[in-house]
Amino acid sequence: MSVLLKDRVWTMLSEVAKRGVYPLHGNRLGLYRVPVDITDKSEISGIMNDLRSSGFKMDTHADRIYITYKWTEKGIDQVTNEELSADLNITVEIVTGEVLDLIYQIRQLEYFGDPYWIKNYRQKADQNAKMVIDTIIRNTKIGDKLIAHWQKVEKLTLEAAIKKLEELTPLAKSPKARSATAPPPTGPSAAPKPASPPPAMSAPAAPAADGATTVLLSGTGTSYGKVDGPIDPKFKEKRQAAGTYQGIKVWGPVDAPGQLGIWGTEVCVDFDICVADGACIEACPVNVYEWLETPGHPASEKKAFMIREKDCIFCMACENVCPPQAVKIFTKG
Repeated sequence: MSVLLKDRVWTMLSEVAKRGVYPLHGNRLGLYRVPVDITDKSEISGIMNDLRSSGFKMDTHADRIYITYKWTEKGIDQVTNEELSADLNITVEIVTGEVLDLIYQIRQLEYFGDPYWIKNYRQKADQNAKMVIDTIIRNTKIGDKLIAHWQKVEKLTLEAAIKKLEELTPLAKSPKARSATAPPPTGPSAAPKPASPPPAMSAPAAPAADGATTVLLSGTGTSYGKVDGPIDPKFKEKRQAAGTYQGIKVWGPVDAPGQLGIWGTEVCVDFDICVADGACIEACPVNVYEWLETPGHPASEKKAFMIREKDCIFCMACENVCPPQAVKIFTKG
């Protein structure tokens, strides 16, 4: 049985209430909260794409994804010896946001007609719901974010976090395989090379041409210490340019993924302070920012990336609304 069962909360839910507690003729609700954030539409689409091969019926509305599993029960009428059949289903609702809720409701058996002959319906519905939830967590980006969460909060190694995910989701259909090590190379170039320790900090590099990238977001860097705002307004005098990312200047030190430095020339964000609250993205009237995934960074797994820095109109809205004060705008001239 899925370990998720130990964290289940039983309550009653009205058909017309998204949240709240109301009686509903004995219908029961299973609720599990996952400490990860799913906020972008692209992430919602990615979850649905990852689940298409599982055979579930899927639908989405606003910030919610509905995953339905159908099964058929068969039996024999003890009086007429007639073969009986009933089509049943259970739906798991994924409520996305800054935290993730997985909800399922076990309806009364009478909802499906009069299949009085079905035994242990609630147990079967509950088991199937847990199978759907295990599959959702194991086979999508949700699992990747859970692994990163455990690495950050519980200080687990990648291998231990993957093992914990596997133990948590034993009912998953066609479980996705994850590896704590990169696959070995093949072909003539697969000859082993002497290992060398990774540098403690990326060496500064000259800025590349527009659109070029010389700074990587992945690595083995762990030299991150908690950094509080506000961003240092004199960082350009104290730091060296470490390179560029898609043409955006990056100021070191950079030791990915643990330390990412300050990004931008006129629209500047300290990526080590940024906590991905999204206030700057919502406030910007000219759409300068977009989300950039930064897996493994302790402050947040994504950052507000000033990809359209040249479009900035210097209204200062983003700087004024940033809660951790990670943004600094340098006006031209």
